[in-house]
Amino acid sequence: MRWLIVFLLLSGCASVKPWTAEEKVLLGVSCIATVADTITTIRMLDDGGWETNPYMGKHPSDSQVIITMGVVQLLTIGLSHWWDDFRSWILGVKTGVNVGFAFINERNH
Repeated sequence: MRWLIVFLLLSGCASVKPWTAEEKVLLGVSCIATVADTITTIRMLDDGGWETNPYMGKHPSDSQVIITMGVVQLLTIGLSHWWDDFRSWILGVKTGVNVGFAFINERNH
């Protein structure tokens, strides 16, 4: 029974509100902010800085940073897709967090 529910959810049988043009733009901006945060994090770590995310540890490898940021972005996209009433809020907050950390990373670079 659980596999049937998972299959139905993953196959798109559940009704989801279509993405608006504004939400698609916000999704693009969120992805760009994630890339900027990832690049500035790696650059800051290469210059002797340390990561404050407890999941990654103080000195994660470049691949660990890329994978973690990518997985979090994919989870954000999935959450905003299925929780469509809060799509703009989810993407907006995630974008703001990534932009903020990118500025902090660049300042500490």
